[in-house]
Amino acid sequence: MAKRSIHERGQSLVEIALVVPILLVLFLGIAEVGFFLFSHVQVANATRSGARVGSLCRLNENCATLSTAVQNAVYTEAQSLKMNGSNAKVVTLPANPGTIPAIGTPITVTVTYTHTSPFISQLVPMFPKQLPIQHQVVMRFDR
Repeated sequence: MAKRSIHERGQSLVEIALVVPILLVLFLGIAEVGFFLFSHVQVANATRSGARVGSLCRLNENCATLSTAVQNAVYTEAQSLKMNGSNAKVVTLPANPGTIPAIGTPITVTVTYTHTSPFISQLVPMFPKQLPIQHQVVMRFDR
C-alpha cells in the first residue's frame, strides 16, 4: 500500500466543502418545485370547486350571493394554502347580483394566487420571492 503524500491530506475535505453547497441548493430547488406544483394543483382544485358551487346556484337559489358563495368555496377548498383575500383574488363572471342566470349560461371563475417561495429565494437573491399562479374554469349553470 502506497503512503499518501502530506499535500493530499485535506483533499477530501476541500472536495466536500465545494460540493455540499451545490447539492444543498439542488435539493432545496427540488423541494421548491414540489411546493410550487402542490400550490398549482390546489389552486386548480379550488377554482374547479368554486365554479361547481357557482354553477349550482340555481338549485340552491342563492344566485344573489353568487360571488360570495364562489369565493367561500374557493377558500374552503384551498385551506392548506391558507388562501385569503391578501394572497389570492377570485373573479366570478357573470357578476350580476340578484339575477337568476339562464340554464346553460357560462360561469367563469378565475383564481390568481401568489405563491411565496420558502427556500430558494432566501439562498439565491435573483430568484423571485413570489410567483403568481392563475387558473380559470368555465362551467355552465345547471338547472
